Amino acid sequence: MRPCQGVVIFFFVVIAGTVSAQQKSFPVLKGPYFGQASPGVTPEVFAPGIISTNAIEASLTFSYDGHFLVFRRGFRENTEIYLAEYKAGVWAEPARAPFFVKQYGFGDFTFSPNEPVLYFTTRRPLQEGQDRAESANLWKVKYDNGEWLTPTPVGDAVNSPLHESYLSASNDKTLFFFRRFDEENGLSDIMVSEFRNGDYSAPTKMGKEINTQWDEWDPGIAPDESLLVFCSTKPSGYGRDDLYVSFRAKDGSWLNAINLGDEINSEGSENRPFITADGKYLFYNKSSGGNRDVYWVDLGVVQKLRPVDQ
Repeated sequence: MRPCQGVVIFFFVVIAGTVSAQQKSFPVLKGPYFGQASPGVTPEVFAPGIISTNAIEASLTFSYDGHFLVFRRGFRENTEIYLAEYKAGVWAEPARAPFFVKQYGFGDFTFSPNEPVLYFTTRRPLQEGQDRAESANLWKVKYDNGEWLTPTPVGDAVNSPLHESYLSASNDKTLFFFRRFDEENGLSDIMVSEFRNGDYSAPTKMGKEINTQWDEWDPGIAPDESLLVFCSTKPSGYGRDDLYVSFRAKDGSWLNAINLGDEINSEGSENRPFITADGKYLFYNKSSGGNRDVYWVDLGVVQKLRPVDQ
């Protein structure tokens, strides 16, 4: 054997051994929220080295009963969707989600706050014979009797020829999502669709308290609709896009949006907010230095921004 061959073989043995060790070293995680210690009012990286790594992670969401965790890792065509299940009091290692079809793309997802349903964005064809939808639409997949069922579109009233993404549902099944009205310039607004008589109403734009001439996207609704956290690129922020909150007033109207401040926002990009079903925590993404991680914080840091008379 030539010396260089020995070096190559040794290299692959080391790599294989490292991968094997990593596969065997997944920690024993018990308890809610992936066994992580609860954050306070200072945002923390979620599950560092396990969920948040040197790769690009985003769109983390928990099922209403805490039984499942879903998140994405990678970027664009290299994205993979991972699912972890809470079994017999211990979290299983995240594995590729069975409902993920890479050729259609998949992302911007959140769980329902009171049903075993995951909402997501994809270019799955809405009609038979299509290879891929021309624009992204909103779909859902349900977990029932121990298995994930076949994904289905959210509904004809909600999806359109335009780009729809990042759906967040409240306890009464009201849907909040964003629609991109101008693919070239990226103009996006947050829409709302109510569940009436067993079906969704035609979506309407939310008011000027939330939507502006800039991009608004990624709405994260509190289960009780008491507040809406969303992302905007308007120039009043700290970075490329910031997280804002609009509170529901006593009369049911939405109040003017408030920036979440520099404890959460930065010179980078913050988006994809998700409020947990118990109303305790806010999850979101933070991008900086070419990396993107999942963060979480006690929702109290947002609640304290509510005007005292509302």
